[in-house]
Amino acid sequence: MSKLAMLELCGWIEVSMDDCILRASIRVLKDEGNRRRLEEKVLRNYGFEYERHFKSMMIQVFGLWGFGKIFRSVDATIAARFSSELGRLKTKRNTLAHTYTPGVTEEYDAPSAALGSFAIVKSGLQAYDSAIRKHF
Repeated sequence: MSKLAMLELCGWIEVSMDDCILRASIRVLKDEGNRRRLEEKVLRNYGFEYERHFKSMMIQVFGLWGFGKIFRSVDATIAARFSSELGRLKTKRNTLAHTYTPGVTEEYDAPSAALGSFAIVKSGLQAYDSAIRKHF
């Protein structure tokens, strides 16, 4: 996928995950201090890995029990594809973002390849957002 398309997609994923968590925190966290602490954590979050970033932030908001409830509500196929695609994109993004070889022409997938990844990730984020709204 083209370098710019990949980096833009990954940036969108980070912002969308943060937005999902922050919107949920407004409904769930009644104490203003707790919401502020979560907002600070989200602002320091630089990544979009499923376990390390998304799941850990959800557990902070909903607790293990609440996260389990949400996770069981998300279609298993969507959850698996979402997690897998995030891992694949993370690896690809790191390679693109941290590689520059002067005088060498890099090969990238077409920008349209980002659309397939976008569809998978968007579907996953929507599924988790719907589950959050359903239970909280």
